[in-house]
Amino acid sequence: MAPRFGTARFHVATGPAPLFARVRHVLREPARLTARGPHVTERLERRGAPVEALLAFDPRSWEPVSAEVRTDTGKWVKATWRVRVAGQDWWAVIGYGNTLVTVIDVPPHRQGLGDDIVREGPLYERVAAVNEALMAEA
Repeated sequence: MAPRFGTARFHVATGPAPLFARVRHVLREPARLTARGPHVTERLERRGAPVEALLAFDPRSWEPVSAEVRTDTGKWVKATWRVRVAGQDWWAVIGYGNTLVTVIDVPPHRQGLGDDIVREGPLYERVAAVNEALMAEA
């Protein structure tokens, strides 16, 4: 099933800063993530993921990597965070409602700065403005 809206990905290293301030604000408290649905449960099992550790989100020890936003609103819909568990780095993609969307085991040097990252342009500027306004309201 295709998403009902388009998305674009931004990286914490390239901004915009207000987007990541918003992600950190919304996900500022430790939380128990939920992992429902065949995609995430299959990924957890197939990758031998440390399920309990990946469900125990703690923004004090997890690092944001990227955020995906709706291209029509500029608001984030999911964020990727890096966490190290038993010597292995994992990316955990978290959606609204503290939902674990997927997990990826990654080498420590992987940064996620691929060609799909938006670094500039009108969408970048709109996402910065939308999230700056949201943070002013928070």
